[in-house]
Amino acid sequence: MLLKLLSIPELNFNKSWVNGWNKIKKLNNFDKYMTLFWFLGPFIYLIERDPADLWLSLISLIFLIKCFRKKDWGWTNQLWFKSALILWAFGLFSAFTGPEPLFSFQQGFVWIRFPLYAAAAQVWLAKDRDIRIIMLLSMLLGLIIISAILISEVILEPKTRLTWPYDDKVPGGYLAKVSLPLFCVLMAIAISKKNAAGIFSGIIGLISIVVSSLTGERTHFILRACGGMLAGLVWRPKFILFSFLVLIEVIGVLLILHSRSDLSNRFFNQFLKQIPIINYDTGYWGSWRGGIQQGLLTPIKGIGPSGTRNTCKNLSENSPSWLPGRNYCGNHPHNFYVQLFAETGIIGFVFGCVMFGSIVFVCYRERRKNFNCPMAATCFVVPLGLFFPMQQFGSFYGQWGNLFIWFAVGFALSQVQDYKKIT
Repeated sequence: MLLKLLSIPELNFNKSWVNGWNKIKKLNNFDKYMTLFWFLGPFIYLIERDPADLWLSLISLIFLIKCFRKKDWGWTNQLWFKSALILWAFGLFSAFTGPEPLFSFQQGFVWIRFPLYAAAAQVWLAKDRDIRIIMLLSMLLGLIIISAILISEVILEPKTRLTWPYDDKVPGGYLAKVSLPLFCVLMAIAISKKNAAGIFSGIIGLISIVVSSLTGERTHFILRACGGMLAGLVWRPKFILFSFLVLIEVIGVLLILHSRSDLSNRFFNQFLKQIPIINYDTGYWGSWRGGIQQGLLTPIKGIGPSGTRNTCKNLSENSPSWLPGRNYCGNHPHNFYVQLFAETGIIGFVFGCVMFGSIVFVCYRERRKNFNCPMAATCFVVPLGLFFPMQQFGSFYGQWGNLFIWFAVGFALSQVQDYKKIT
């Protein structure tokens, strides 16, 4: 019944559920069990960081071994992966020549598992459209579960920043990143269809955006809200439906903020005072400033992966004189682009930008080629939002943030199945 409610001619969940499982049954046992393991991702991500990291790392390692055995490396010709590989190798060079080679090498070496996971999703596990649609349903169930968990937390243990089920202030990352491909599809359906599927998709979207505001995570809320609106606009939008849905969601969020002074203060007063570049007396700008200063001191090769967490405190607070504000030395610069400049220099920065840009480009290219499918039509929104430069990020070489990000990026890239033709 649920599958029929969600289904539209362009994305028939009910039909793909049957076809997808029939295709899985025909796979060899190894690929069959690995596909089932892949479907568990959204649920494993609900447990904790270490199980999620183990899940992603196993898929990456098994995929690499599989490619060695079959000598299948055609997928490596994609510009996004070549850029990722060069960035990774140059990061290791920066580590070896930096002040803390062992620490930086360890941090930089394991990063490659994230692009490898995205490649595994694209060219192996999610190459079939019906199987991708089953994963969308897995994401939907994960979204419903974490929404229920967070609503329970609001009722039983209300606070400004929610932490269940992780005992850490990151559940908004699951909503905004892990489920972003699903959210984009739901918003596209809700804004284009005047039927049960559109209504049901809109209701799920409304509930999840309200729950996202309850987490107290501002950047993740903005990412989710803007990503959803853009996805709704790029696939056959009906502007009356778009206006109505946005109005309902705005009213829902404002009602929550009106009833919670702590959240309204965090989302409005505190947020406006802490925007980097506009306000230079904040820790957010201070983190960026320290990274920029470090990059200017080692502009060619950088200080080495994750090196800024140890070198920031040794930087002069009076230079460069033209750079306003004061450094805030946390564990990283809190911006991918600043961090790449600081830790891998201008060379790593350039290849990082090429990697980000090429992922967005190939996904946008797929939108133009396969516009009839809302998954393909909206997939570019995922990397565009996740890699949009003017936002606060976790560490580029960190775990939690990358686990969330590359899961979604892998699913977005899986829409691109003509990679052998792309040079």
